[in-house]
Amino acid sequence: MQLMGQISLPVIIAGSLMATGAVLANMISFIMIGKINLLARERERISYLWWGTNVRRQFKQLYPGNKLVFFLDACFAMMVLSFIVLVRFWVFG
Repeated sequence: MQLMGQISLPVIIAGSLMATGAVLANMISFIMIGKINLLARERERISYLWWGTNVRRQFKQLYPGNKLVFFLDACFAMMVLSFIVLVRFWVFG
């Protein structure tokens, strides 16, 4: 008895794009943390292990013209859209 059918190509592509967006967003966040820590005092530095949502805001204040914020937002949008496509094709067939 077969419990699951084959996974369709749009589901595989959407899952891959979602994972790629998550990895890229994490890498961009680490780059942002590194740039913030270059300008911050020792007591105000952000940890690479325990960081929150204030990284984007703080980076935007320190580097107003930098494109990393746009790339971070683009990765987040790609993850959300990929999740919608994933749900559409996997759950609702």
